[in-house]
Amino acid sequence: MLKICTVYFGELYTPDYVGKLFDNIRRNSSIPFQSVCISDDPNVEADIVLPYNHTSNVKKHWHKLKFFSPNFAYQNSGDDIIVMDIDQVITNNIDDLIGYPVQENELITYGIWWKSLLHTNGGFYKFKSGSLKFIWDDFIENPEYWQMHYYINGDVHFKYYGEQNYVNWKADEYEVKIIKTPAEWIGKYHNDIRDNAELNKMYCNKFDTDYMILDDVNDKIKIIHFTGPGKTIHEHNTQWIEEYWK
Repeated sequence: MLKICTVYFGELYTPDYVGKLFDNIRRNSSIPFQSVCISDDPNVEADIVLPYNHTSNVKKHWHKLKFFSPNFAYQNSGDDIIVMDIDQVITNNIDDLIGYPVQENELITYGIWWKSLLHTNGGFYKFKSGSLKFIWDDFIENPEYWQMHYYINGDVHFKYYGEQNYVNWKADEYEVKIIKTPAEWIGKYHNDIRDNAELNKMYCNKFDTDYMILDDVNDKIKIIHFTGPGKTIHEHNTQWIEEYWK
């Protein structure tokens, strides 16, 4: 069984982001899956909704690490687990992406063409259930430390951020095999028009194409991942968002 999992805790987004993510996956894939979301919002739509628990010592995006534990989300031995962020718009068939084969001690993540010091991207993880359980086990031994560590070090700009930095470090420590999807499958979209222009230029130079996103999305792209502060989707009135984010 393939489980596709996410977390919703309010703040920037509305609960319909969760349903739209899963609906868009089903519309753009023939692969059956079970949708799972960690949230306390009664308006969240998923096959399985698990409690977020705002009073726990696990904060924000760090709840995503729970999916690395085989004891969470009704996982069975042999299940393929995908963890995705909700700030993404699917623009093409993603059978090749969510069906990407994964083995024990492997972690599939987005191929990165933009500037990044990490070789993993928290927008997409795929792994075999239980094979990377140390990511959760090591974190929950001292969650208060890890959730502030990357902020204190200056690696991230906001408190309780840095979950993908932690996964990146643990993957290195335990010699996990990192598998990157073809980088041209992923587009990036920023709220700032100048940053968007720079991202378009980088994508075009990297993949020898005329554009990443204009009025439409390049055919090579399967998913647009929003980036930057205030990275909401619903506040943009562009044609391609209206077409793909339904």
